[in-house]
Amino acid sequence: MASELHIQPLDKTLHNRASFDCGVSALNQYLATQARNDVESNCCACLVATDSPNSKSVMGYYTLSSASILRTTLSEQLTKKLPRYKELPATLLGRLAVDINYKGQKVGGRLLFSAMRRAFQASEEVASWALVTDPKDESARAFYKHFGFLDLDAQRMFLTMKEVEKCINAQ
Repeated sequence: MASELHIQPLDKTLHNRASFDCGVSALNQYLATQARNDVESNCCACLVATDSPNSKSVMGYYTLSSASILRTTLSEQLTKKLPRYKELPATLLGRLAVDINYKGQKVGGRLLFSAMRRAFQASEEVASWALVTDPKDESARAFYKHFGFLDLDAQRMFLTMKEVEKCINAQ
């Protein structure tokens, strides 16, 4: 297991984005060419994992941004005690990827818990009812299910912030 994991905001002058390879070209391309622009335009926060604070090598990354969930996509059981808003505030875990050199070393889980902590801490200042994600494939869907995420629809999964809090407190 990768013993040291430093998670910090993407720094275009430090982190070598071009050498990152998670085995999924869309996720590699995003980090290499689009992440910096998304961060600079305040469309997302991109956090990278390295093995030391000044390391150029990116072990993995994730992105967070704001989102919303249509109330009608949730069960009555989930919404019965919530305000009657048409949309509920959420935090989107847009991308999460681990370089192939670190697969099997629990880097993905550690990145997910980092994202959960950041999303939960932010929700204490700017409301967010849930953490949502759009898994790219069945392997990613299984990964999120392992951590308690539930299906919202055919594409999106979610975990309420109350459940996020339980997960990070149990860690």
